[in-house]
Amino acid sequence: MCINRNPSHLSRWKPPQTMTDFKTLDPEGQSPYNLGPTPEAVELSRTLEGLLFVADRALTLTDLATVTGNTEPEVSAAIQLLQTHYQNRGIIVLYHNDSYRLVSAPDLAHYCRQLLGLDERTRLSRAALETLGIVAYRQGTTRMDIERIRGVDSDSALATLLSRNLIRETGRLEGPGRPAVFATTDTFLTYFGITSLSELPELDLDYITSEVTPEEPQNSDQT
Repeated sequence: MCINRNPSHLSRWKPPQTMTDFKTLDPEGQSPYNLGPTPEAVELSRTLEGLLFVADRALTLTDLATVTGNTEPEVSAAIQLLQTHYQNRGIIVLYHNDSYRLVSAPDLAHYCRQLLGLDERTRLSRAALETLGIVAYRQGTTRMDIERIRGVDSDSALATLLSRNLIRETGRLEGPGRPAVFATTDTFLTYFGITSLSELPELDLDYITSEVTPEEPQNSDQT
């Protein structure tokens, strides 16, 4: 039997010189070996984990990139590593309002509500729930908008939601009185056992998402 010790298809083969060349060995653009994340990416994800843990607020990609000196794409890739790491763990990397933070897993919401004093013994009143629903579906609404939608004074309901950290003031509008603008918090997500606002049920309630009409609110509200 004659063995061709120098077949033409092997004589034309050249070893890859770069990682890009190496990846082209696979027809789908994937390396034939699972190389995993680079040491730099692993170290960056470790750094991000520490930053998210100590932060007293959610951090944007810009925040994290500025502190670490990395680009936003590099930070985004490292966050994906963290999200994979936290699968089936007690905490997750939550993405909410274009920011990231470490929070408890949604399936642990019952225990977290107990610890935070947000369980059944501290149920929200109808007025507070109505107000919370408007804030949740509008995300960036004022007290006047809420009162025009509900038709009643909502100061007490807003105070209750603020005291329980279910909503927060995100800024103030330019204009007379500079009214505060409200949005939901991460505690709101924990309270309802969801990880993002996209998981809220779709509602066919035009009065929540439509433009408000000016009406004088009645002075009646209970929390």
